[in-house]
Amino acid sequence: MLQSAQPSADTTTEEADRRVARRSEELHLRNFDLNREYTLTVQVSDGDGLVFANRYYLTPGKTVSELGRIPPGEYEVRVELDGRRQQTATCEIDRTPRETALVEVGNGTVSLTQGLYR
Repeated sequence: MLQSAQPSADTTTEEADRRVARRSEELHLRNFDLNREYTLTVQVSDGDGLVFANRYYLTPGKTVSELGRIPPGEYEVRVELDGRRQQTATCEIDRTPRETALVEVGNGTVSLTQGLYR
């Protein structure tokens, strides 16, 4: 008999995250635009300075993940799209999907949020 993978009502959010994925990426980038590519610059900083920085060329529909590059902690994440549009957010990053920095681009704009499943 197959059992459902759905968490029960009394399962905590953290337990549910562990069921969804044993380990999640720290940074997840998505290009939702199917007709346009973008250049995206990402900087992740803590109170002591820059922890991670990279530049990405996202072709139409491309998804990129960074795994094992940023230690767990609270960070200021700054993204810049094509040298024009910027977003900055404070994100708690660890190994769970709800604490992954999510960057989405499309239609000439960029968004930055915390968590893969909102």
